[in-house]
Amino acid sequence: MIYLLTYDGYMKEEKLQEICPSAILFMQCGLKDCVLEFRRFYETAMPTLEGGDEIGPVIWKLEESDLKNMEAIYPNEIYQKTNWNLKTEKGVLDVMVFLMRETPFAFPKEKEVEAMEEAYEEHSFDYSCVENALDRAKDREETYGTLYPGTDR
Repeated sequence: MIYLLTYDGYMKEEKLQEICPSAILFMQCGLKDCVLEFRRFYETAMPTLEGGDEIGPVIWKLEESDLKNMEAIYPNEIYQKTNWNLKTEKGVLDVMVFLMRETPFAFPKEKEVEAMEEAYEEHSFDYSCVENALDRAKDREETYGTLYPGTDR
């Protein structure tokens, strides 16, 4: 068994279990010193974790065989698979997390925003960290341009 930390639309149980049938919600948690940011992912933008305030991800327990399915979702050319040691009330937990490599900051398409909203709502997390990340992405878009010139996201 491995532990996988998710902080995006894959926090939603139904969505993750489509990819990893063995996934069982292990715990909800708050991460200190992390902030959500949106970075370019092909023709859209997806969230990643960077240094900053506290956010609320979830940790899943899943069979190692399901890990290949997650590696397909988080391609190696854009994401780096990393292990973190998280301090919990019961000790230290070794979790795997996929973090986006340094691609340009960008504003996500509506479907990515909706997926995050549903996932945060499912776990009763404070959505303000996503709203703050969207605000920062919008500000950067106004300064540096958009991924979607002449289109409706």
